[in-house]
Amino acid sequence: MVKRVSQIMLLLVVAVTSSFFQQEKNEVDEYTAKTAFIYNFTKFVEWGNTDSNPKSSFVIGVIGDSPIQQHLLSLASTKTINGKKIEVVRCLATSAENCRCEILFVPENVSSEDFQEFISSLSTSNVLIISEKKGFLTQGSAINFLIMENKIKFEINVRSLTKSNLKASSQLLKLATNIQY
Repeated sequence: MVKRVSQIMLLLVVAVTSSFFQQEKNEVDEYTAKTAFIYNFTKFVEWGNTDSNPKSSFVIGVIGDSPIQQHLLSLASTKTINGKKIEVVRCLATSAENCRCEILFVPENVSSEDFQEFISSLSTSNVLIISEKKGFLTQGSAINFLIMENKIKFEINVRSLTKSNLKASSQLLKLATNIQY
């Protein structure tokens, strides 16, 4: 029963967030929708050994500047993830040293070179890397947002998930536009 409710909830989020793009692409609506997706991804991704992370908050890091940060902060003021308060942090694009998070959002304004340098210095164990730039899925991102036919879609790299000690549910995989193994 709970599994069925979760499936229905995910499908509703996909339908509602995708409908934001029926008329015209709008940055506010785009990032509101992506924030909803990110929040719901946490319900369909299994984190590996979380006992080694005794933090009282669930941290979402954003590399550099992105409009999504304000939307994530708004989410953090009203929601929790796995019973933990949500904390949103800005990570410097030049250093992953002080970026300890469970989710890392990589905006489209981050260059491929900076992205590669950043994740090579990041301890990616138990970190879900979500990006929004074409090509980042093959460069280490686990989930990448796409806009197709004025709708937000996402693709998944199962190898990146596994490397990060994460596992996507079959329900999430079914909704992906593209899956790389």
